[in-house]
Amino acid sequence: MSKKSVESRAAGKDIKKGAQNADSPDSDANSDRYSNIDLEWREQYNTGVAEIDYQHRYFLGSIKRIASFMASKKDHPYCQRLLMELVYYTKFHFYSEENLMMHCKYPEIREHQKLHLDLIDLLTNEVNLMAENMDEYHQFIQFLLKWFVHHSMEEDKRFATFLKNR
Repeated sequence: MSKKSVESRAAGKDIKKGAQNADSPDSDANSDRYSNIDLEWREQYNTGVAEIDYQHRYFLGSIKRIASFMASKKDHPYCQRLLMELVYYTKFHFYSEENLMMHCKYPEIREHQKLHLDLIDLLTNEVNLMAENMDEYHQFIQFLLKWFVHHSMEEDKRFATFLKNR
């Protein structure tokens, strides 16, 4: 694994801490986009793998629904269920992605699975924190968006490139 790849993966683990990588979409140059919480699908999010892109669109839509309900500060039990839906959907998506990787004999599957496990742990912890204090929802939504953009544009595109070149 290259040094850049290792650094990129390490940056993914530090998303919660606001790690900034000059080569990633969450660099200082793009901080305004995150402070405005831009939840629209962008062409650059496409991996070129239809199944993954469809699931990523659903994931981003889930973040958008959660942000909308958190901003309204009403219907707290419903928002709790949306957060749990996000956790369950993320687990489904990761299993689905890993199954595709297994089927295609992706050589970096073990590393990717480890990233998925770490991300699920991080997401679960963040959701639990949100259950206690929804006043910090902007930071939570920014965390989700940074995580989504980093993982899909770095890690998932690496897999998509593998698929195209095999």
